[in-house]
Amino acid sequence: MIALSLINTTANIIVGSITTKIFDSIVTSKLTQKQEKKKWIRDKKLNLFSQLSENILTINCNNLEEKKLQIKEISSKIILLTEDTSLKTNLINYTFILNEYECYKNHIKLDHLNDELISTLSTYMKKM
Repeated sequence: MIALSLINTTANIIVGSITTKIFDSIVTSKLTQKQEKKKWIRDKKLNLFSQLSENILTINCNNLEEKKLQIKEISSKIILLTEDTSLKTNLINYTFILNEYECYKNHIKLDHLNDELISTLSTYMKKM
C-alpha cells in the first residue's frame, strides 16, 4: 500500500516536472523571440537614423540630387519600421520639401529644416 502510494507520488512528480519543463521551454522561447525581434528593429532603426542624420548634415547644393535619393531610401525604410505617425509625417514632409526645393529655394531654409528633422530623430531615439 505504501509502495503503491510512493509510486503514484513519484509518477506525479515526474509528470509535473516534465509538463513544467515543456511549458517553460515554450513560453521562454516565445518571449526570447519577441525580445530578439524588438532588439533587431531597435538596432535597425538606430542604424537608419544614423545614416539619415549623416545624409542630412552633409547635404549641399553640389550633392542635392544624390542626397535626395539616399534620404528617400532611408526614410522609406524607417517609415516601414516605425509605428510613430508623427515621425512618419515628418519624414514624408521632409522628403516632399526636398523634392520641391529647387522651385522654392529662396523661401526654404534648408539648414533650419535639417535641424528640425535631426531634433525629431533625436527625440524619437530617446523614447526607444
